Amino acid sequence: MWAMAGQESGWDYYARNASSGAFGKYQIMPFNWPVWAAQYLGDARADQTPWNQEAVAYGKIHDLYRWLGSWKRVAYWWLTGRTDRDEKRWSAYARGYVTNIMQLRARAPARGSPMPARTSSGPMRGDWRRAGSQLRLRLGVNGRVWPRRGEIRAGQVLKVDRVATRPDGARWIRVVTLDGRLGWLEHLSTVPAARPPRAVRWRDITDAGRKMAATDRRTARPRPR
Repeated sequence: MWAMAGQESGWDYYARNASSGAFGKYQIMPFNWPVWAAQYLGDARADQTPWNQEAVAYGKIHDLYRWLGSWKRVAYWWLTGRTDRDEKRWSAYARGYVTNIMQLRARAPARGSPMPARTSSGPMRGDWRRAGSQLRLRLGVNGRVWPRRGEIRAGQVLKVDRVATRPDGARWIRVVTLDGRLGWLEHLSTVPAARPPRAVRWRDITDAGRKMAATDRRTARPRPR
């Protein structure tokens, strides 16, 4: 696991591949995470916290080794999703990837790396999040788009201001952007993020921001004829 994480992300729990959306220390693909989280954590909606990443990766890699029987084939599957036994049929890129992991494995700490602290399974006020794709900020947790809120670019870092859970169990977060905009996003459309270097410049919700939000709510209501 230490070697695969080094190859995939340089041991960075917050690494994100802008083209594929793969996220975290083990670069788990977004369509795999809910399936694996349900299998190894019992919760398809589990957040990709560092502790959860380790637990899910451990479960999946353990099962892969029991199925495939060698660490080389586990590494090859992690890259390609394929199970070819004959290494001659692997692409040059895949062989290089597996070789790098085997070399890192030889240097791995004897006891591995320490397990991160187990934190809340979901975002909390003050947490940092990163948009998983291009998103539209919304007026409320019912998903209504409000144009004044604007768009969020894929990869943009956001600060959590408030968390709400709908009756159907879906979790929504109100976020603050670097330029002071406020709006709601579905929690699962974002991933955890490290505190950005320029966090000291991040604007908290100001009186002006509250006034704009209040104006949005008033103008969103249908007017009597």
